[in-house]
Amino acid sequence: MPPAIEAPPETEGPAEIIERARLQADVARQRVRLAKEELKRARKRLKEAKREARRARKFATLARKDWKKARRQARKDGTGASEPQQEAQTRTSNPRRKSKVKSGRRGTRRSGARLGGGKSRAAK
Repeated sequence: MPPAIEAPPETEGPAEIIERARLQADVARQRVRLAKEELKRARKRLKEAKREARRARKFATLARKDWKKARRQARKDGTGASEPQQEAQTRTSNPRRKSKVKSGRRGTRRSGARLGGGKSRAAK
């Protein structure tokens, strides 16, 4: 913010000093209001992103279940004769497997530390 044209302090009366302090307080209040509004918008964006992530996880889970069901059905019908060979190759190329995710909600407690402004500890 560019500095306002100021009169020399000796010619300024108490009314001007009070007026200038009042204007500075108004500007500070406005900055606080704008910051609060931006925080509300950021929280809304975060909620929407979390909602979208839940949808994506749900969709991925359903797709994986359908894929498994189709694979089992193909095995049962005997049409997937070459599939066990592909699975054996996949197992040998990727020896690590992810553990199963427990169902239910995890981390329902809200923590102020998690809302740290989006910077990771390594970036600080």
